[in-house]
Amino acid sequence: MRKFPIVVFGALLATAAWRVNLLTGRLPERVAVHFDASGNPNGFATREGCCQLMLWFTLGAPAFIVLVTALIPRLIPPAMINIPNRDYWLAPERAGESVSFLGEQGIWFGCIFLVFSMWVDELLVKANSTAPPALPTGAFLGAMALLFAAIGLWAVRMFRRFSRPG
Repeated sequence: MRKFPIVVFGALLATAAWRVNLLTGRLPERVAVHFDASGNPNGFATREGCCQLMLWFTLGAPAFIVLVTALIPRLIPPAMINIPNRDYWLAPERAGESVSFLGEQGIWFGCIFLVFSMWVDELLVKANSTAPPALPTGAFLGAMALLFAAIGLWAVRMFRRFSRPG
């Protein structure tokens, strides 16, 4: 596995940790953390509770994704790995390279989710900077659209890599 994706993920994770620390200081004591489709708040937490939520969502979830997707293919039998043309790509002479590619793609997926999470954190702070709090739904929908586009590109790369033998 190449080191570049790991370095990018580590840099993003460090940046996200710094941003969570910075952003939580800008939140009010009572934080709107859940919003309806119109951007109106319908769930609240304390600043400390919101900080814990941001830490889990922004740092913990992507780290968990990377850990699981990088390790699981190395720990389970090839028959349990679901990729196109599995018998070809996981044959002994190609299995190492294929599993390494899967692990690397798991790291890239973690990067995608981490960037999305940081954007959501920014939107949460922005939503709570107004009175009454209101989620900027256009920006949130834009973040979701970019998330789905990035995941789509990521999936295309995965399918292209394993689409045809040789």
